[in-house]
Amino acid sequence: MFQLKTEDRLRSWREFRESINSISLAAALQQTVELWNSAPFTPYYLDNSNPESWPDPWQLLDENIYCDVAKSLGIVYTMLLTEHRTELDIEFRVYRDPKNDYEYNLSWFNQGKYIANLIDREIVNIEQFDSTLQLLYRYSAKELQLEKY
Repeated sequence: MFQLKTEDRLRSWREFRESINSISLAAALQQTVELWNSAPFTPYYLDNSNPESWPDPWQLLDENIYCDVAKSLGIVYTMLLTEHRTELDIEFRVYRDPKNDYEYNLSWFNQGKYIANLIDREIVNIEQFDSTLQLLYRYSAKELQLEKY
């Protein structure tokens, strides 16, 4: 999908979102994580401390540049634009590992029942989450004005 021209990429993304409407929430999340993990990686494109500068869903696909923040946003945007959105409480969270100062940009669903973008191609839950990670930023869907989508 990500190698396609913009119009085709947007069409493919819409078809993907429609295709996951009829499967379980867990399966839809897993397929969404796999999709966004296949996006080409560009380091340090978006600033995780400045959500006002983040692109909307269509700008994200149009720009076609995917750092860790952008991939996590892609997961959030994808799920928001499916019928599963009614089943989800969505947050975007940033954690720092105090051992190595690495920052994790996470798609956080249903109070940690589903956490995406911590481990490539996997969804973990709050019970598997490393409690030594320090929360830096926590943005609700409302704070990010995502309820308009």
